[in-house]
Amino acid sequence: MKSIFITAIYANLHGTDLGGRTSRFLWYRWSLLSILKTNPTKVVCFTSKDEVEDLEHWFFEEQGIKREQLEFKVYYLRKSKFFKKIKKIKNIEQVKKWDRCFEIQYNKFFWFNLIDDVFEYDRVYWIDAGLSHGGLFPLPYRMGKKWESDFLINLFTPKLLDKWNKDTANEILLLAKNNEDRYYWSGTLPRQYYNEYNMSKHIVGGLFGGTPENYKKLAKDFERQLWVLLTTEPELYMEELILSCMYFNEPEKYTTYTFDDWYARDEWADHDIDPKLFHHMFLNE
Repeated sequence: MKSIFITAIYANLHGTDLGGRTSRFLWYRWSLLSILKTNPTKVVCFTSKDEVEDLEHWFFEEQGIKREQLEFKVYYLRKSKFFKKIKKIKNIEQVKKWDRCFEIQYNKFFWFNLIDDVFEYDRVYWIDAGLSHGGLFPLPYRMGKKWESDFLINLFTPKLLDKWNKDTANEILLLAKNNEDRYYWSGTLPRQYYNEYNMSKHIVGGLFGGTPENYKKLAKDFERQLWVLLTTEPELYMEELILSCMYFNEPEKYTTYTFDDWYARDEWADHDIDPKLFHHMFLNE
């Protein structure tokens, strides 16, 4: 089965009007190197003109990754769909201090259309380049002898991708975090956007996908919802909140891997609590 991952590395956005995380220069590289061990047919990674040459040297020359498996595409984020409308709503000074980029969040759905041969693949997944890191995966699953062990996780295997492919024959795969009671994580879109308001799950934007046909439908659904928000609401909403609303409005379109919390917490030791953690979704059980 042929599968393609879509991802992005923009490591120099923090402090700009686009917004982005700090100290990600090596994080994203080592993490993507780990993700490549799932052995997808191809990975397309969007990046900036300033970063592409160094990224290609690091992956192809230093790490020995084959160019047939990994392709870097230069994309100018200020050419993003709805950029002018996003900028008009965006609080620039707040974004400069923030660790997320709205343009990257929304392009998770739009970059699909820039891959000419995408329908030649059986499965298409968005995956965050930085998903493989020690904040989400405990010590027993880390590889390496130096600091890079924080990003090299041994759970990213071909068997994991086989599981994703099997579970996405008909629906889009989503990761869903428990958002109730002690596991509350996030607010939601305003209630009027829900057919029946429900905030019991928070959809995570780090991984989703399915067949090219279903991915395309997902992207169109997302664009419609985003356009309504951009033309109606006075603030920008993260892609995860939009996905969460889409999920509850049409749950039949999706299959979900669910978890309660990101990692184990010390306070659980004194209570009879046995939550499902984020990394449990990657155990192939």
